[in-house]
Amino acid sequence: AASNVKQTIYLSRSGGASGINIGGTNYTESSVSLNCGSYSISGNYSSGYEFSSWAISGSASLSSTSSATTTMTVSGSGTLTLAGKQSCVHTTITGTMQDFKPCSSIANGTTGTLTDSRDGTSYTVGKLADGKFWLLDNLALDLTNSTVLNALSTSNTNASAASLTSLRSGNRTAGNQYANGSLGNLTSGNSNSVARVNANYKDQTQPLAMGQSGTGKIGVYYNFCAASAGSYCYGKGTSEGSPSGNATEDICPKGWRMPTGGSKGEYQALYAAYSSNNAAFVNALRTPLSGSFLNGSAIDQGSEGNVWSSTYYYSSSVYYLLVYSSNVSPRNNAGRHNGLSVRCVLQ
Repeated sequence: AASNVKQTIYLSRSGGASGINIGGTNYTESSVSLNCGSYSISGNYSSGYEFSSWAISGSASLSSTSSATTTMTVSGSGTLTLAGKQSCVHTTITGTMQDFKPCSSIANGTTGTLTDSRDGTSYTVGKLADGKFWLLDNLALDLTNSTVLNALSTSNTNASAASLTSLRSGNRTAGNQYANGSLGNLTSGNSNSVARVNANYKDQTQPLAMGQSGTGKIGVYYNFCAASAGSYCYGKGTSEGSPSGNATEDICPKGWRMPTGGSKGEYQALYAAYSSNNAAFVNALRTPLSGSFLNGSAIDQGSEGNVWSSTYYYSSSVYYLLVYSSNVSPRNNAGRHNGLSVRCVLQ
């Protein structure tokens, strides 16, 4: 067709697609007349929806049907179809942690309750000042409970099948990567910590930091091997030795993960989002002074709270969040043999 002859392109939208942008102009009509040639196209969507795919028929073509922004070439009439898909499900913080798909309309500062489908434990979750969704309770997944341990899968846990298989095998010695669920008397200098947890304290409570009223449950103490769902026990992965990278698997629910640590990590960024105000930070994160677990005993309960990050620090150490009764240190580091608390952030 001659380039100066108008061609009719019929427009079809589905799945929350509200309009189509062609060459910089937004169209909501059922058809548009265009000269032959090439046009950049993109879509507009109703709240809670996003791009899914393009389709085209007739005397027109697309450079890609799977890119949100692409090029349409018109040589005659045709039909252009834009399909959207639901990008969020929940306008409030409700449901299970594994299925939680929040909409952007949820405002910072909003809190609600989500349930971990693995054991039925309900947790308070909040969208904090950094715009991310955080677990506001210490994780209480009891890996010493064989029923819970056997219920872990790649569909409900942020870990691979190989890690979970090894984690639940039990009764392994220090010569292997994993062991059973008892924190036991670990040597403070032991960098090759096996996957042990202590659940004896999970239902006990300690006061919240910075003089907040109320208490929070201690949850379960995990050394880093257990916190990483068995994926980071000797070095990183399955080889023995010193760690050399960050943990990419953990015992958080599917779709969640342990926060990153260090000067560029998520704890530090959240701290900055509250203008490095200690009270504002802990008031949002609600960290109990749950202490830690080492060499068979709980220590520092009522005086500090300690929460793992996923970030390697040096040799046998990992970054963690330290909260005192009157201060905050978002980027401390501790040996992987220590039993600390775990929090999760939505991926």
